[in-house]
Amino acid sequence: MKLGILFGGRSYEHDISIITAAQVAAVLKDKAELYPIYAKDGEFFLIKKELKIEDFAKGRVKRKKLSFGRKKGRGVLTFGCKTVALDCVICCCHGGEGEDGHYSALLECFDIPHTASGLLPSALTMDKRLTKVLCARHGFATAKGVFGHHDEDVLEKTKVLKYPMIVKPARLGSSIGIQVAHDETELIGAIGLAFSFDKDIVIEEIITNAVEYNCAAFREGDEVVVGAVENPCSWHEFLTFQEKYEGGKYKSGSNRIVDGEIADRIQKTTERVYRAFELDGIARVDYLYSERDDVLYVNEINSQPGSLAYYLFEEVGIDFSDLLLRVVRHAINIADQKDIISFNSRVLDNLSALSQK
Repeated sequence: MKLGILFGGRSYEHDISIITAAQVAAVLKDKAELYPIYAKDGEFFLIKKELKIEDFAKGRVKRKKLSFGRKKGRGVLTFGCKTVALDCVICCCHGGEGEDGHYSALLECFDIPHTASGLLPSALTMDKRLTKVLCARHGFATAKGVFGHHDEDVLEKTKVLKYPMIVKPARLGSSIGIQVAHDETELIGAIGLAFSFDKDIVIEEIITNAVEYNCAAFREGDEVVVGAVENPCSWHEFLTFQEKYEGGKYKSGSNRIVDGEIADRIQKTTERVYRAFELDGIARVDYLYSERDDVLYVNEINSQPGSLAYYLFEEVGIDFSDLLLRVVRHAINIADQKDIISFNSRVLDNLSALSQK
């Protein structure tokens, strides 16, 4: 089987994507013929040697420019004089044009099966405003909040909220550009920070004394397979980028797998969220649970989570390579069932005939 591994892209999480891709390549190197596809500055490159994180860190990556195309009804990669028809592309992009649906649309234009959600679900879950709107439509609780655009009086809109508040760019992940405000002075600074990353922002009341939980799922035929539930621990009011990826507590093992009634509730909710947003591939839902009010709030939906959340599936007996191959098989199956989106029409023939009279 010939598998592409798509990673990189114009995103603040570009480097995290490289790590995910290297993890995927390591577990599949003996199970498939791999073609690492590196998206960089709006172009695509084939990585010519084994995908190693240290090569990217030291700037010694050997790559060859490639293009997507079609040959004999199949999507192909062309690099140099070589053309390869891929069976599927494993998407390892986080944030930016990788997770917002750009690359899903690109691959579908060339009829290349891929493991990400489609354009619309990806765009919906990438935008925190639209996520909140759709959650309300389906009855999933989210924190009370308001939306702000860069040319609005956002401070005025926040007067319906209580401190402390959390301010977020609408379309970024991994806690980038997020800040907590305990008073108006901090709020003005947090709004300015969020607008430096995005022209749209979300401001929410902080759910005090909430417990954070994460749960992931993937689709296999009509079934949604749900992983374990974890409680990531943080010493801040929210889990920062540094804690997630730069050696904070999150990476030291203080986060824990939970079970019992709350885990069962979160797993069932995760399946409902996954289906409601019509997701595909591996997605992770992040929650905040208020023990005082017994309310489970959907905080964020990640359609391409870091490391593809493989560790949550290992806890339910699915190892990383098996997880990837199951997701790949599903992607190939649904690509074969693709809707017909064109048909032969006589409109142009008729117009041509009329123009000749």
